[in-house]
Amino acid sequence: MLVAAISDVHAPRYFDDFKAAISRLKKCDLLLFAGDIVSKSRHEQVPAILEAVREVYKGQIIACFGNEEYDQSLDEFKKFKEISWLNDESVVVDVDGVKVGVAGSRGSLDRPTFWQRTHVNEIFETYRKRVENIDSMLAELKSDLKIVISHYSPTYLTLEGERESSWPEMASKAMEEVIKKRQPDVWFHGHIHRSTKPEVEIGRTLVVDVALPARKNVTVVDLPRKTGLEKFV
Repeated sequence: MLVAAISDVHAPRYFDDFKAAISRLKKCDLLLFAGDIVSKSRHEQVPAILEAVREVYKGQIIACFGNEEYDQSLDEFKKFKEISWLNDESVVVDVDGVKVGVAGSRGSLDRPTFWQRTHVNEIFETYRKRVENIDSMLAELKSDLKIVISHYSPTYLTLEGERESSWPEMASKAMEEVIKKRQPDVWFHGHIHRSTKPEVEIGRTLVVDVALPARKNVTVVDLPRKTGLEKFV
């Protein structure tokens, strides 16, 4: 099963790069977005994203939100019914007879950003609960394959290339403990634009940064094979 994933299109900023990347997608069975599809919550950009996708892919699309999809605009994004939006939620979809469980969340940070600390009430508690929530979702998912999409990274291991002092504001070591405990088949994340080590294995789980600025492409993973990545150019 070929699962494609991408994030950080930040439309319209990287839309042309996205359009070129998606046009190179030869085949996939499921398409996932790991947040920041648009810049600054510009939900009016979503139709252009969908139009580019539908030129090459007609199947199911599942997405989580990123930090650029603001809370006050989430209802506007959810109006685009072609996308199954997961906001600390999970879904099981049938892909050619295989039950694929997908858990989706913005994810968690070890240290909220300065803006979050000064503007978002109870942000530390929110991040703590997200870790617990993903752990519970993975424990309860009844599916042949288990996939997580989050915007923030669940590990520091894919942050190489970014300034190390900022790593706590990009990822969550607590989420890495969830990976070790629950061992989903693959965990896709975004947000890390400068990663020089975009894929790692934690136990049997493949963790992949799919941020467009880092990958320059749509990333495709062949499941249930977990020994590497296959990128279609």
